[in-house]
This record gives sequence, C-alpha cells and structure tokens, in this order.
Amino acid sequence: MSRLQDLELRLNELIKKTDTSFEGINLLIDYYIKSLGWSKEQAVEYAIGLFEDGTIDFIKVINGKGGNDDATD
Repeated sequence: MSRLQDLELRLNELIKKTDTSFEGINLLIDYYIKSLGWSKEQAVEYAIGLFEDGTIDFIKVINGKGGNDDATD
C-alpha cells in the first residue's frame, strides 16, 4: 500500500469516527490541490492534521454540528 493510500485510509477513518461530511472534506482537499497547487498527498496529510489539532471539531461546533451532547448541540 502506498503512503497516499495509507493517508486516505486514515482520513476516512477520522471522517467516519467524527461523523464529518465526506463531501466537505473532499471539497477542502480539492481546494488545496486546485487553488494552492498542493499534491493530493500534501492535501490529505493536511486534512488529517485538521482533525488531530481539533480544527474540524471547532468548525463543527461553530456551525452547530456537534461538539457536545446537550441541548446546545
């Protein structure tokens, strides 16, 4: 398995685990590739970092998509 395949598998696991939109993450990756000129490997690795550093959770809370289990969710 290639490094890119390993990264994509890891990203897919994070997306599922956090109930995040596959479509949204794919749009983000496409943006990094098309607008910033990154390789797919760079874009996927960066997206993984957004999960690991809490950025995705923060965005979901701001958008009212998660972050806690109470009525303010």
